[in-house]
Amino acid sequence: MAILVRSLSAALALALTTGAAPVALALSPASPEGSTLALSLTRGVEEKPVFLAGVDGDYRTDGTPATVFSPRFKATARTPRAAALEYLTARGPELGLNQADLAGLVVRAERSIDTMGIVRFTQQVDGLPVYGSSIVVTAKNDGTIVYVANGSVRGVATVAARAVLAQSEAIAAAMRHLEMKPLRHSDAVQMLYQTQDGTRPVWRVLATSVDARVGGWEILVDATDGRILRSQTIEHNVDGTATVFKPDPLSFAKVSYSTAGYADNNNADSPQLTAALQSVVLRDITSNGGQYSLAGPYAVCTEWEAPADAACPTQASTNFSVTRSAMTFDATMVYYHVDTFMRYVNLTLGIAVMPIQYSGGVKIDPHGEEGADNSHYNGATGELVFGEGGVDDAQDADVIIHELGHGLHDWITDGGLSQVEGLSEGVGDYLAQAYSRDFPNQWTSADAAYHWVFNYDGHNPFWPGRITNYHVGHSYPNNIGSGHTAGQYFASCNIVARDAIGGQAMDKAFLAGLAMTNENSTQKQTAQAIINAAGTLGYNATQINGIAQAFNTSCNYAVTVPPVSDVIFANGFQ
Repeated sequence: MAILVRSLSAALALALTTGAAPVALALSPASPEGSTLALSLTRGVEEKPVFLAGVDGDYRTDGTPATVFSPRFKATARTPRAAALEYLTARGPELGLNQADLAGLVVRAERSIDTMGIVRFTQQVDGLPVYGSSIVVTAKNDGTIVYVANGSVRGVATVAARAVLAQSEAIAAAMRHLEMKPLRHSDAVQMLYQTQDGTRPVWRVLATSVDARVGGWEILVDATDGRILRSQTIEHNVDGTATVFKPDPLSFAKVSYSTAGYADNNNADSPQLTAALQSVVLRDITSNGGQYSLAGPYAVCTEWEAPADAACPTQASTNFSVTRSAMTFDATMVYYHVDTFMRYVNLTLGIAVMPIQYSGGVKIDPHGEEGADNSHYNGATGELVFGEGGVDDAQDADVIIHELGHGLHDWITDGGLSQVEGLSEGVGDYLAQAYSRDFPNQWTSADAAYHWVFNYDGHNPFWPGRITNYHVGHSYPNNIGSGHTAGQYFASCNIVARDAIGGQAMDKAFLAGLAMTNENSTQKQTAQAIINAAGTLGYNATQINGIAQAFNTSCNYAVTVPPVSDVIFANGFQ
């Protein structure tokens, strides 16, 4: 069952009690994560954990598995929740869960994708959720456990002193940490945080500054003395960009940015750029008293971040066709492409995923970032924001879908988005490239631009963009770089698999596998989840082998290839 939150306050309660650790993802050289300001505000963010490869999963140095990709367990129960609980009861000690831990587990989300169910648990001690403790168990409808992402936290103790600070005092401490910048969004819940020095009661504060240069942050405030124990940005950024571009004017015309008439030229029109516009249907826009606005079930154009302008149109006509120089052009771009992709995921692929921070369509500000050459997804509020520096970010569908990709990663994991090894960067780049490739009559595999992401917004004098043939000449895990550079490897490996088995098949396995992961998942672990999802969803041998060839030969993840036919284990053992 997909969990859809029906109010902002309920969404915040869900997001703040999950124990998930939001991530900081740099998508452009100008993004907050890479800035001196962000570095000065970051506190207590752990280094990437060390995992040891085993025959059935990846193991932490204490011997407990971080993932189990071959659980070899078949429950007697026939619902995913009951099967997951049966598995955890039987295998809890192996996962680092004692009897008290097991008794304190709570189900915080469930998701169903065809014949498999994904059940997400979090630890609680004395009624308080444990930060970073999500455990995700994926089961087939017949009770077979197919994948486990284990974020169990060991050694959590009961604390005698809970909150001394009031919620308002914790938010004030977070505000002071953010250099006294006023906040346009804030909330906090009590949690337990396991440190090297023991268990601490904390307020987990989600705070978004009115200053776009500061952005959104997750801050753990010690509930007894107000110290900042951990602080990490939750902005997910990309350098960025009806009659619309599908996907962008350069790919449509198959020309380079330097071709006469195609340069940005301060957002001016040109005959070439106008000729690249295509007429589209804006589906399910809102009609109110004879006025029409770009608000529908899958996308909502909203103004909230500086600059405050009239980018989101409300007008008496249903025809929003304009050229790129018009104030409202970027709004029609984001509405069309977000709406189209969300329908593809939810209706064509059959994977129900919507924002968890609010009900309704994805909220988008087409002109934000104080006009800077950058864009972001805010994990606290579920908003997409696009800047206008260089080429307007909203004028390149790759940027739009990349940012939406961060949102989908966040929502499909119910707040468990992973930043490890640039994973969510790779998710955004893969989805952007997949969407772009499916438009007809553009680049061929013989063109260098065939492998480019951000064809219009990047690969120009403003910034170099990224690629999806990055796996050539690189190897995992030590030769892929970090952050958005590393994400190119994950995107590239999955694009190879997509080329092998077809777009819809790979996109569905990709998103289903992503749903099985947690906030600590690596590229390899997520690749393993994807191929396990394909096996669980009934993909044939040719498709499974195509994914395996991409992951293990074109790339070197060394995933374990699941059997195509079901194997039954008695009492959970072979």
